[in-house]
Amino acid sequence: MAKKRHILHKQLKASTLVELLLTMIISGIIFTLVFDGVDMMKKFSRTVNKRISSVQAMLYSHEVLEHLMENADSVVGQNNQFLFYRQGIASDSVIIGESSFILQSRGVTDTLFSGYLNYRIIPSLNHTDHMDSLLIHCIVHTGDSVWLEYGLPSSRYAYLNITEGYEDPS
Repeated sequence: MAKKRHILHKQLKASTLVELLLTMIISGIIFTLVFDGVDMMKKFSRTVNKRISSVQAMLYSHEVLEHLMENADSVVGQNNQFLFYRQGIASDSVIIGESSFILQSRGVTDTLFSGYLNYRIIPSLNHTDHMDSLLIHCIVHTGDSVWLEYGLPSSRYAYLNITEGYEDPS
């Protein structure tokens, strides 16, 4: 039978103090580089997450206002506030703030279009206090600006074609 060799009983060559210190220094440099790389990845991930969340906030605001306009029978503007009517009842409201639109719906308050630049209201032809369309000027995450348009199904162009000599005031 062959002799069994155990690693624990095997003698290892001794290393010098200089070799040990050199190994420790190289290991320290490698650990530093690895953790710097991990830190760079965390910063990059944080930047990407901020961009995604800003775009997501813009898309959420767009989706909510689009939903409100699609489901409303009419929209009435009063004192920097829009009231969205469904079946003759004011179901939701949007307050125009200095830097954002504030949605109040069923006791819940939410912020829409935070940091918008400007907005424009196009009134209905039949009622000056009713809103036909709303345009919101916003900045997207790349620094570009965009005009978003929201409107009710309108009879504006049908009305313009019926009336002879009518000029659109907008």
